[in-house]
Amino acid sequence: MPILRLLFLILLLLNLLALAASTGLLTMDEPRGEPERLTNQLNPERLRLVNGRDVPPPAAAPAETTAPAAQPDNQACIAFDGLGNDTADEVVHRFDAPAFTVRREGAEAIISWWVRIPPDGTREFAERKARELRGLNVTDYYVVVEAGPNQYAVSLGLFKSENAANQHLERLRARGVRSAGIEPRRATLHHVEVRGAREAVDARLAGLPAAAKAGPCSTP
Repeated sequence: MPILRLLFLILLLLNLLALAASTGLLTMDEPRGEPERLTNQLNPERLRLVNGRDVPPPAAAPAETTAPAAQPDNQACIAFDGLGNDTADEVVHRFDAPAFTVRREGAEAIISWWVRIPPDGTREFAERKARELRGLNVTDYYVVVEAGPNQYAVSLGLFKSENAANQHLERLRARGVRSAGIEPRRATLHHVEVRGAREAVDARLAGLPAAAKAGPCSTP
């Protein structure tokens, strides 16, 4: 009888050990290291270790913006528009000094409208047209004799605006002139800008040609 009781106790102990092993009660987890703990964080790449504690990195400071420097009050910029070659040359020469910055640009533009009878290349043609004009009581004309593409043209007037030229042409046609027309006259006009100390710029404006009228620059 004692032997049977001992066997029973041994079997009971073995069954308890088997039950404990199957349920994991006998398994001990190893302590997790720092790398594994950081991996299990929600966003480990945004953390850093400071004095043994994980804290998020500081927010970046906003970028500083620098306002553009304003032009000093003692600086001036003046512009000359619609200058012919000679006048533009004189303005540039007047401000040709280290104290000034000068910029010059040229572009072709219509400067007037010419009412004329175009030439055919011979003096006889021009003289015949002149006689016809006198017969129509038109005396305000002249024959171009200078060599060039307009030699022997008969000029009937030069006008600043196209509208004025058209009105004059209509008056001539009303008097019987049929061969006249309008030709725009073109030339290179210059834009000159000068920058420098205000007092120095003002001092050199005196004595410039009347055609050189200074105004403020469009871009200070």
